[in-house]
Amino acid sequence: MKTVADKFMNWLNSRLQRKFIFILVSILLVTSVAFGLMVVGFYKNRLVAEHTRASLQVNRLLQVSLENAMLKRDIPGLREIVDRLGEQKGISSVMIVNPTMQIRFSSDPSRLGKQINRKEVSDALKTRKQQTRFFTNSRDIELLRSVNPVHNKPPCKECHGDAKYNPVNGLLVVDYDAASIKSESLKSALILAGFGFLVLFITGLGIWVALNRLVLSRLLTLRHSSLQLASGNLDARAHLDGIDEISGLGKSFDQMAGRLSRTLDGLNAAEHFLQKVIDSIPDGVRVIDADFNIIKANRAYCRQISMQMDKVIGTKCFASSHGRKEPCPVTLISCPVVELAKSGSSTLKCRHQHIQADGGELFVEISAARVNLEINGKQTPCIIESIRDLAEQAKISQEQRLSEIGQLATGVAHEIHNPLSSIQLALQTIQQELEASDNCQASLEYFEIAEAEIAKCLKVTDGLMMLSEPPDNESMLVDISQLVKDVISLLSYQASQVRVSVEIDLDDNLRVLASDSDMRMIVVNLTQNAFHAMPNGGVLKITGRRKAANIELSFIDNGIGIPKSNLDKIFLPFWTKRADSNDGRGLGLSICKAIIDRFNGSISVTSKVGEGTCFTCLLPTADI
Repeated sequence: MKTVADKFMNWLNSRLQRKFIFILVSILLVTSVAFGLMVVGFYKNRLVAEHTRASLQVNRLLQVSLENAMLKRDIPGLREIVDRLGEQKGISSVMIVNPTMQIRFSSDPSRLGKQINRKEVSDALKTRKQQTRFFTNSRDIELLRSVNPVHNKPPCKECHGDAKYNPVNGLLVVDYDAASIKSESLKSALILAGFGFLVLFITGLGIWVALNRLVLSRLLTLRHSSLQLASGNLDARAHLDGIDEISGLGKSFDQMAGRLSRTLDGLNAAEHFLQKVIDSIPDGVRVIDADFNIIKANRAYCRQISMQMDKVIGTKCFASSHGRKEPCPVTLISCPVVELAKSGSSTLKCRHQHIQADGGELFVEISAARVNLEINGKQTPCIIESIRDLAEQAKISQEQRLSEIGQLATGVAHEIHNPLSSIQLALQTIQQELEASDNCQASLEYFEIAEAEIAKCLKVTDGLMMLSEPPDNESMLVDISQLVKDVISLLSYQASQVRVSVEIDLDDNLRVLASDSDMRMIVVNLTQNAFHAMPNGGVLKITGRRKAANIELSFIDNGIGIPKSNLDKIFLPFWTKRADSNDGRGLGLSICKAIIDRFNGSISVTSKVGEGTCFTCLLPTADI
């Protein structure tokens, strides 16, 4: 707990102005007190010396009067002189002491005949010189005692003997009231001290005003500008006029602020440029330091984990992408930060399952590189991760769509070949009939045949074109019943090649709000997966029913089935294990799941090895 003294020191040290005032006042106070004590002491000594000199003159006059009275042996007159002197203002008492220190005459009758034992009296007797001292009597009254020796002169020889043996006839002791002396001294000292303090105050005030105007106020301006600059106001300037040192400091500060502003503008421009560059990368990018802190990221990564940029920067990488409170266990997850530091390699590629902010899962492929970056003036080892969303890649891959369509090319050619042959024969017959006869009735029948076959070709090609259209973000009303029939017609040749019979059992008016091309892609992928699951032929049954607020579309085959251990992996991007032993890309089911999720639906699978598999798609119906 802070004491009052600590709080005062903190308050004092927080401002240069306060410290300067405190130091100035302290110096002036100490100087004035020392000077005052010196002046008061000097004045007191001078005052005492003046009183001593005055008392000496009075004592000499008194001594002359006493000596005359003694020479005349006028004892009553001597006693009267002593009594009258004792009654004078400012005189406490008057005594005449013989060489044996006995009081012979006194203005205070109670002292007559008593011995006086005071150092100043004995010193005057020994030195035969006048002594003056302050002392306090038995009644605590402070007095100024003046002791004057009365020397033995030739006229005194008859009574006091030879001056050689008795140099002093006695001592005249006069006690002055010291209270009045000290009161006068104190009063004069206080007046003098008051004038001294007034002079010091005016001097200090003048120094303060000058320093405040020339130094402190300008330093405060400089401090205010520096605080504004520190808070981010790069336009802050001191603008100190003059040519002295502080003005030079202010101009240097303004120049520094200008250079700093230009430097920061350049850094901000470089930062914005770098951010725009990495934001333009479709894959997620993040930079991680050795303490697992994310120090840089792009918008693609923020979209991947469904978080704002300000929530990503500064957080731990394992908290951001894995929802953990501690680093990922290296025995279960290949952590690029740990693996690259441990192995000393410069690059690493791995696959992770990221957790999105809304609880969703994201399967990603990470390409990591170890680099040293300069951060806050220090070389810091960092990991740069390029994060590819496998599901997104699969969902938006137009090349995948074209690849799947390429597999339909043979079937489409077969479907178109026969109608075109019929058209050709019909046209040849028309030509022959027209050449041989004028009767055109039969020719018209051939024209009808040609028109029907051409319509069949157009229907096949239209279905193929709709299947190859790129995904549309805007939903439309799609008739699932008609769409399934159109797609199966395109796949009929492929079905015959793999000896699979397709049975369609769909209710009428099964309509959803979705993308037509996306729905066709779902039917194509699930149908072809069923073909692959029946390498020796079989039956694929496609059913469609309305179930409450959903459309339930099922694809049921009697193929080899899926092992239970693989059921939780089949929707992962690039995971494949086809029954027909052909190499696939493992994107078909992940594409279907991504599309169905986008339209607020769901897809599930049940399977039994040796008996077959059922994929069920649930999509919200449009007829509510």
